[in-house]
Amino acid sequence: MASNNAPRPIDRTDGEPTFFDKRIDAMLSLVTGQGTDSYRPDLHKRAVELYASLEDPSRSYAESWLLAIRALMLEQGVLREDEIDRRLHALQHALKR
Repeated sequence: MASNNAPRPIDRTDGEPTFFDKRIDAMLSLVTGQGTDSYRPDLHKRAVELYASLEDPSRSYAESWLLAIRALMLEQGVLREDEIDRRLHALQHALKR
């Protein structure tokens, strides 16, 4: 019986994961330390819980994970809301050029 907090499996019926999907998976691995000697099960569990709370049929799998990673970074004090806003603004400005 699957846990309610378990992330849904990647739906590959529409094809292989996109570059965006792969980048989000890589970010999650970096954040939680998966694939390293410093793997933090507590952070992975927290990321899974955040993902489950943010899962929404209107969002893609990767978008929900991105929101969970963002929330985890804020929760852990790695980034502040104003830093994220500043970086997003700079990125949007750069893309308009």
